[in-house]
Amino acid sequence: MPSWETIWTIVWPILKVLLILVIGHFLIVYILKLMNKGLKKSPMDQSLARFLRKALNILLHILLLISALNSLGVSTGGIVAALSAAAVAVTVALKDSLSNVAGGILLLLSPRFSTGDYISAGGSGGTVHSVDLLHTTIITPDRRRISIPNGVLINDHIINYSEEAERRLELTFRIPYQADVQQAKEIALAVIAQHPMVKTEPEEPFVRVSGYEASAVTLTVRVWCTNKDYWTLNHDLLEQVRDAFAKAGMDLPYQQLDVHIRKED
Repeated sequence: MPSWETIWTIVWPILKVLLILVIGHFLIVYILKLMNKGLKKSPMDQSLARFLRKALNILLHILLLISALNSLGVSTGGIVAALSAAAVAVTVALKDSLSNVAGGILLLLSPRFSTGDYISAGGSGGTVHSVDLLHTTIITPDRRRISIPNGVLINDHIINYSEEAERRLELTFRIPYQADVQQAKEIALAVIAQHPMVKTEPEEPFVRVSGYEASAVTLTVRVWCTNKDYWTLNHDLLEQVRDAFAKAGMDLPYQQLDVHIRKED
């Protein structure tokens, strides 16, 4: 029967590893909780905060595992070398995915947009839901969830509609050639002046002739508003200016063709 010293010699390293793993795990959980409290108080973007939490969690668990192996007297040099060789093989096999990871890191560290912004990129437009290491997820106005690879997104033109507090609204109206252009401009300006969402800064409302079509004169209207009022003002002016033109007898022109018949002897 083995002595207690022999049993203790066998059991103690196992207990020591278990203690390191258990205490280390709870210590990591505590550190992550402190980090979460700090991130909630900071103005940091939610996607970047999630990335930092995941990265710190993985790093701390790797260090914990290395500490546990060292306590057993296992040399970690060979393990690190094997992991490095495996990392090279994985890098070659997953080069496209790694470009997405690199793009995700760049988007998080030097953001062109934040979670909740409305953007247009990759041929799609929607509200940014999240940014992870591989994809950026946006939600379209009709509630479709679109995932755009970060490698594509980082090299694409990104239009951020939410970054600025104010936006300029531009509308086009068509009036018949026989209509009084000056009167039409005054009607449009009167409607604009009565709308509470229209701002006079940084520019006054603009109404001018912008083109001549086959059957109509084109008027361009430009007004400024707050970002959140953009679509409401857009629909309001389309309806109200159209009604004001109709009341003034300026019906919307339409394409028409005059046919002249000649009778020859």
